[in-house]
Amino acid sequence: MQKDFHYAAIYVLSRLAGMKSEYAEKVAYSSQQVDDAVYDHALKFEDGDIFHQTQTAHKELSFIKSSDVNESFNVWIPFHFLPAAESDDVRLMTKPESTTVNLLKEDIMKSGNKNNILYRLGIFLHLYADTYSHQDFKGFYDRYNLVELLDGVEHLSIKDKFKKLATEIIPGVLPIGHALSIKNPDIPYASWKYSRNSQMVEVNNLEKRFLPAAKNIFIFLRKFLLENDEFGSVVEDENLEFRLSEIKETLKFRGTLEERYKNWLSKIHNNYFKFEDFDSIDENLNYNDREWFKEAVEVKKCPKISIEGLKQRAYNYNKFYKKDNFDNADWTLYMKAAAEHKYKVIHEILPQAGLNVG
Repeated sequence: MQKDFHYAAIYVLSRLAGMKSEYAEKVAYSSQQVDDAVYDHALKFEDGDIFHQTQTAHKELSFIKSSDVNESFNVWIPFHFLPAAESDDVRLMTKPESTTVNLLKEDIMKSGNKNNILYRLGIFLHLYADTYSHQDFKGFYDRYNLVELLDGVEHLSIKDKFKKLATEIIPGVLPIGHALSIKNPDIPYASWKYSRNSQMVEVNNLEKRFLPAAKNIFIFLRKFLLENDEFGSVVEDENLEFRLSEIKETLKFRGTLEERYKNWLSKIHNNYFKFEDFDSIDENLNYNDREWFKEAVEVKKCPKISIEGLKQRAYNYNKFYKKDNFDNADWTLYMKAAAEHKYKVIHEILPQAGLNVG
């Protein structure tokens, strides 16, 4: 899924479940930041401290690449392609409502760390949503991901077709995730077809993936608020069925990612979803992928041809300064939550389900 769902839809679902706007925005921002936190270098601050960033995405989903277990271990498996760990032949395959998803739900619910719980919730909701859109694929460079796209909203370009040919004739060159399906799994209104080992699969994203994802995320958010009522008051059950038609109409909107995202924002700003406590946060909601970072860290560029530049060349000629309240800034807490989430998935959740990848 993309920004229209990971940010805007997650915000709407959080608000409809009863979460206050200030907390819903943190959850939604954390959810989308999973796709935007593409840096893994440590920040060496001028006060002597060092802070290691947790990378939760790459700049793009590599179409083909020689097998790299580290990328899968560090990014794809914990944040985008959660293995179901259920069936022996495809234990690494992503699947919604799997054993591992339910173990993560339980872990979120019993978390006693109120300081970072909203950030962990947002990160989990990103991964949870992706188990629907990324189902039937693996977060490894694996032959199982060798599929043929038969039809869809997006089609392989000539350049992509040559890359696909490479997967068929060059040993060790394999696709990761749904790369051979392009962005079709992430477009809410898309109907598309693919074949794997001569078996055809037809997918209606809206009915079979996006709406079920929205419904089950809403149900989980209600349960979360029942246990964490400082973040909002749980709404009545029937609110879901009443609002699903509005969510469905919004998901049906056809357009580019940016057009879909702006359509969601317009509806939120004008209270299309009828939030009972509609406020200025709802009215002005927007996402800037560097906003949290800039609130936490000041970056000063050094001239390359200078003594200072030579000292900072390992940091792309940047000097980093902590801003006030760095330790409690949203970006810092998000990074710590991402590190905790990654550790739990690799070293606790997957082994508990019988799958060891670390």
